Amino acid sequence: MRRIGETVDAVAAFLGAAVAGIALFLPISFSWTGDTTPYRIASLINSVPRGAAIGLIVAVAVCVVVVTFTRTSAAWLVATVGMIGMFANHTAGRHVSNADMLTTQNYLDSVCSGIVLGALGAAVLRRRIPAAAFAIGSAGFFVFGDLADILEISDQDPYSVLETPPRWLIAAAMALLILGTLRNRSRVKHPDAVRMALDLPLAPIVAAMVLSLVVLATSEWLARQFQNSPDAGHGVDIGLAVAATLAAATVAAMLLPGRDGTGVYLAVALVAAADAIGGAPRPGWSIFALLVLTALGMFIGTRLASTAMAALLIAGLAVYAMLLPDVHDNTVLHMTGSSALALIAGYCCGVAWPQYAPSGVLGLTALYLPSIVTALPLERAAWPVPDATSHGTRLGRTALAVAIGCAVGLAVLHRIRPRHRPTPATPVADESFADT
Repeated sequence: MRRIGETVDAVAAFLGAAVAGIALFLPISFSWTGDTTPYRIASLINSVPRGAAIGLIVAVAVCVVVVTFTRTSAAWLVATVGMIGMFANHTAGRHVSNADMLTTQNYLDSVCSGIVLGALGAAVLRRRIPAAAFAIGSAGFFVFGDLADILEISDQDPYSVLETPPRWLIAAAMALLILGTLRNRSRVKHPDAVRMALDLPLAPIVAAMVLSLVVLATSEWLARQFQNSPDAGHGVDIGLAVAATLAAATVAAMLLPGRDGTGVYLAVALVAAADAIGGAPRPGWSIFALLVLTALGMFIGTRLASTAMAALLIAGLAVYAMLLPDVHDNTVLHMTGSSALALIAGYCCGVAWPQYAPSGVLGLTALYLPSIVTALPLERAAWPVPDATSHGTRLGRTALAVAIGCAVGLAVLHRIRPRHRPTPATPVADESFADT
């Protein structure tokens, strides 16, 4: 029965993380926006990365509070409440709002997603199988990225945004989280053994704020630089953006205990490499293949953990995007890059297994942040540049610079912090959060 219960919790953690991740990505088709104002279009577009930043801060804050003051049963309950809020937002939105309210509803989705990710991370990251499922759900859907085709988002109906993720998927995740809450309701310590936490650890919350706000501000600033001067080289601007990103990652990593900052560095580098490869339409069946590759990568990462290898693999991914600048236009090349990304993302999750649950939530949720590569122009028609080859390789070169900087940061972190070997396979005898 215990094994069945672990499986139920693992499925709930996977689906909850996947649904929350889809809501943070919120893939939107903008062909319907011809009848609205440019300001509202810009507001809706900008709400996607800003919502991801909000979701990251909320997720880490919720995880810290739950880990510090409550127990496993409360964590499942908080995750369930977040999913119920998301379901209500998607259901009520169709009946009480108009197209101009979609930006607000996107932010509400981000807050609910952050609550789900933070509470679920607090509930499962100390348990081997559910923790692996949670990480695969988070990293796997980060790898897949554009889910518009699979979710059959309408090009003409603005309310189709409220179906990402679809309500049936949210309802399924909600049912599993309710089941998990009921199953874990009795997991409490004996009153005499409870050690009350007197202080709320703020370092992970500050780390989340620094990372998300600096990365968001930097990417938006770089995008404005290209909009104001599309024909300029912008080498200095890109260099400043890379430096700001690395500085934010370093501050966030150093604020986390031990070597938990490893996950921050790997996430920042991985997002840049993924953005360099870009998104393209893919068949629906490929999502299962990519999830399997993510799980395989995680298995390898937990058995053969090497931070240096993880950094090297991410750098190799950036080089792949640099040498093949049109990878997103070629189905075979793009699927090859996506497969490598899935494997590497899973491997990084296995390597960066955290000592402290909020650190794991920060690293996984950081995968949904924008990067400075996102701000770089892609289409020649919209951004005419004199040198097409240089323009095409700019994404890969920028991602490689971020990857190299993160690798240096990892080396420094491992040099100055004591060695800690993660033990995800060790069962936790008492799952109360007083010992987390």
